[in-house]
Amino acid sequence: MLELSQVISDIQKMGAEAKRRGDRTKSQMQTALARAALSGEEWAATRAQRERLPKPSWSVADCRDKSPSEVFELVGAAPEEYSALATDGSQIPLDRHAVAPCFLLNVGEIALHYGTGERPHLASRATLHYRDEDLYQTEGGGDPVPLSDKIIANRRLLAESAALSELITQHKDRFAVALVDDPLIVWTPQGESEKEQKRVIEKFCEMLTTAQEHGIPIAGYVSRPGARDVVGALRLTLCDPGCEHRPADPCTALTHLTDAQLFAKLLPRPGDRSLVFGSMSRVLDLYPAEHRIAFFYLNSGAEIARVEIPWWVAEDSELTERVHILCYDQARKGSGYPIALSEAHERAVVRGPDRDAFFRLIENAFVRESLPALQTRKALAKRTRVL
Repeated sequence: MLELSQVISDIQKMGAEAKRRGDRTKSQMQTALARAALSGEEWAATRAQRERLPKPSWSVADCRDKSPSEVFELVGAAPEEYSALATDGSQIPLDRHAVAPCFLLNVGEIALHYGTGERPHLASRATLHYRDEDLYQTEGGGDPVPLSDKIIANRRLLAESAALSELITQHKDRFAVALVDDPLIVWTPQGESEKEQKRVIEKFCEMLTTAQEHGIPIAGYVSRPGARDVVGALRLTLCDPGCEHRPADPCTALTHLTDAQLFAKLLPRPGDRSLVFGSMSRVLDLYPAEHRIAFFYLNSGAEIARVEIPWWVAEDSELTERVHILCYDQARKGSGYPIALSEAHERAVVRGPDRDAFFRLIENAFVRESLPALQTRKALAKRTRVL
């Protein structure tokens, strides 16, 4: 039971802390806007100085020698006829306290067609993983160990990308955009094996290749992004020659500012987008060159979103323009968030009653086979009130 009285004083202190953060953001914003206002020529002139500096610990966007403050307005409304393709996934994780070791993946997929009168394609695919080869991994000849939550999440990511690849193939002759409710930069946790990391990225890039072959641009839509890549590039312009990025150095002046906060000032009108920036993330060294990830920020009308695109989209002005227009149109139709992604989520989500029904089915299956359908005492204790 939560005793709220124990944290009331801390809740009250949060207001003062929030005001302090706000004052800090205002101060940092003034500095950031001044650096972002450098012209393309001025920004290009800083390249030599930036390249002589030690590599920083923070992420830095590639601004391509253009002013980070450059704004691109919508060139027009969305076409009357287009399709929006999207997938999303959820899972019932591996639980050692359950009746039997297993996990379930559920992938929702949707294709929304505008201007043709067609019904939308709505579907979900559930897969149950319960065999030893599904549940355990062996590294370096050691004993099998259960899959971690992150590796199961990787399995879900690949199931989502495989489903989206099929949707793209089925709609290859359409004027369409394919949306992912995640970054296209596949982050892997520290300690994950290099073999698993490469396997996940290679399989994920198969979906990007399918999209490229059929000429359908794909975009990773990130709501409320916390990235600081562009701000990271601005920080380098504050460095003195020989700066070592120590806590007292000028580049620490923008430490807490996010890209979204910056572009909330730089993108004043709904539909505005930023320059397309290149990502310098080290994990992209595992991507094929054509699939390295770029990104831009978009004023969706409700928030500043980060939109990630493969390099082959970023290099094609028509495909970039299509992503810009259709992402904004989808967000407008979805009250600030792409409606295709919202609907895919609704098809994928596993709610409490569904989860309970799933475990009851497992228990019934064990009973029919005359097997003990026992949960651990911890699981039973959570489901049974004693006091």
